[in-house]
Formats: sequence, structure tokens, C-alpha cells
Amino acid sequence: REAVVSTQSTGKNLVEGLVSANHHRLDLHTGGEVGNTSVREQLKILQQVQLEETKRRHEREKAIIMKEAKSRSKMSNSEAKAKAKQVALEEEQLIRQREANETALAAIGNRKRHKNTDVMGMEMPRLRSHRINMKDLIFLCENDPFLSKSNTLYKLQVSSVK
Repeated sequence: REAVVSTQSTGKNLVEGLVSANHHRLDLHTGGEVGNTSVREQLKILQQVQLEETKRRHEREKAIIMKEAKSRSKMSNSEAKAKAKQVALEEEQLIRQREANETALAAIGNRKRHKNTDVMGMEMPRLRSHRINMKDLIFLCENDPFLSKSNTLYKLQVSSVK
């Protein structure tokens, strides 16, 4: 009985170590950030960035127009009207873009995930699968005090070179 429990705990520790090594390797590979694949989230982020850029640009343009309007010698009245029309057109275009993005989000629909429940209605934990490479196993064996000096590590390194 004790040998079974010991073997189970060793196996569990080995799998946890492999998953951890895999996660760290992938974090280093992706630059520490896990990318969002949700279209809805990507659209929201793009819309926020676009909105911030246009706000800054409009504030700068309005400040320039106000300065030019105050100094009447530099600009005639018709030029001021033309610039005001241009600013109005850009604002309308921004509103159209925002409406198009909202329509696209509405077309995607509600994508809430349902909880995993069993027959009794109790919530079950969600299982995740991980792709473990030979690199992860070699890394784990190199850092384990018992496996670092074993024949298993040597065989893994030889087989990974082939």
C-alpha cells in the first residue's frame, strides 16, 4: 500500500514538474505574454487604441484651429470654415467606425462558456492538456537530484540527438 502511494506521489510530482517546465519554456518563447485569441477582446483592444489616438489627434487639431482663429491675420474666415468642416467629417467617420465595430461584436454573439457539470449538477474541474517535449523531460531530469546522475538522463540525451 505504501509503495503504491509513494509511486503515485512520485508520478504526480514528475507530471507537475513537466507541466511547469513546459509552461516556463512557452513563456520564454512567447515573451512572457500569452496572446488572446478571442476576436471580441481583440476588437475591443483595437477600438480602445484607435479611440485614444483619435482623441489625441483631435485635441491637437482643435488647439491649432483655436490658435489660428484667434489670430485673424494668419487665416481668413473661409479657411477656418473649411478646417471646421474637415474636423466634423473626421468625427463622423469615427462614429461610423465605432458603430461598425459594435455591429461586428453583436454579430459574434454571446460566447459565454458553460460550466462543466456532471449528472448530479455539481461542478467538475476542467482538465487541461499540455504538449510536453523531450526538452521538458530532459530539463526536469537535469534538475532532479536523483535523475541527474541516472542512466535515464543519458539515454534521453542520446535519443534527442538522433
